[in-house]
Amino acid sequence: MVIMIVSIAVAVLSTEGSLTVDIGGSPPVPVLYELGIDSVLASDSSITVLQESILQWYLEEGYPFAGAGYYFVTEDSLRVNTVPGRHALLEEIRIEGVPGTRTEVFTRLLGIEPGDAYDREAVETWIERIERLKFIKAIGITELFLGEGGNIVLLQHVQKGKSGHFAASMDWQGENLEGAGEVLFLNLAGTARELEISGQTTEWGGFNAFLRYREPWLFNIPLAAELEISQETPESSWVNREGSISMIWSMNRTEIIGGAGIWRGYPPDGERQSYDYGLAGITWYTGYRIPQGWNGLEMQLEARSGNRSGQDSSGILTMAELRIDGTVYMDFMGFGGRLLTGGVMQGDWFEGLLDKLGGQETLRGYPENAFKAVRYVAARPEISIGETETRIYLFCDLAAIRTPSQGMRYPIGCGAGIRGISGIFHADAAAGFPVMEGLGSSRLYLRLTASI
Repeated sequence: MVIMIVSIAVAVLSTEGSLTVDIGGSPPVPVLYELGIDSVLASDSSITVLQESILQWYLEEGYPFAGAGYYFVTEDSLRVNTVPGRHALLEEIRIEGVPGTRTEVFTRLLGIEPGDAYDREAVETWIERIERLKFIKAIGITELFLGEGGNIVLLQHVQKGKSGHFAASMDWQGENLEGAGEVLFLNLAGTARELEISGQTTEWGGFNAFLRYREPWLFNIPLAAELEISQETPESSWVNREGSISMIWSMNRTEIIGGAGIWRGYPPDGERQSYDYGLAGITWYTGYRIPQGWNGLEMQLEARSGNRSGQDSSGILTMAELRIDGTVYMDFMGFGGRLLTGGVMQGDWFEGLLDKLGGQETLRGYPENAFKAVRYVAARPEISIGETETRIYLFCDLAAIRTPSQGMRYPIGCGAGIRGISGIFHADAAAGFPVMEGLGSSRLYLRLTASI
């Protein structure tokens, strides 16, 4: 067996009393900058820090039995000879900080299993994946130590975030009051399954309902199945029902979506309408959390195409929608917003299938679902002020909408609001008005959320 000896000479930056450090030995061999050390002084304490840093580096690389010898070649030159020892295996994985969540929710994200050789890069990737779990607030320290079997035990500390919420919202103007409720579970029964149920009243006495369920990690791979079922009453005596199932492949910060669905419309003055479609989409995000909130960008693109049939005709209908959310914080100032665009790309449509704009989530200052859109683009720029997640904000939502009966419309809604967090509660209150109609048409929006 041939043992390669690698020697790396590192000239330390000119600091008074500093040493030139030459690290060599059997590979792998650390480089000084990998140890987080800028300089080594000719003192016992400085050399002790160097020794501890080298042994810690080897431990994190999977060599807990490494050793190192030190001697001076000259007055200002230190030689370090290292011996990594046996490359240890991963013996056990432990998670602390999320009681009630199954350990397998975390271990299945790791590219190695107990019994495999310990791999530092695999663990670093694993930590990034844990950080992206929706019910994890922050990543704590990572501890490595020897287990009873003489190999590495990996202990990861995490900080639990919210596992879901109960929410209620209100849209009020004059005598018109509309309300909605929502319950969301992000870690159902400690399994990372997701369940969302929401309902909304309408001004004509109808009720809209929505249910979404996601089953993660099918076949022990990052593949999820998602079921969505909804019912809406766009007008009095009119009911639309829809159901879809999708398969979702997760890759780091990206999700690739494919599936199929059915839609059925029951207008008050016609026969049943149907739309059977396939769907595809992609979701991507980047960013990180800071005291003011989420600082980053998220994009969602979805398209569907299929056969639609009704009383008089049938044909191919293709629809698409794009949503981009972004926020940037600079000290106490925040700049963000949302871009929405989409509609009918090809074919004739049913009016009940058209996207609807209006309300707190799409076009503030207008009633919920005020506009039916054949095609549309809407921008929601926002400026906020605050040093924490409690912030005052100004907004001006504007859109260009092609409607089925009124041609092009260009609504603009402006206003202000305040949002903040206190304990498990999150509140968002705002007032907005249509610019073309004036302050007399202002609407009040309120959303209260209790985290679980």
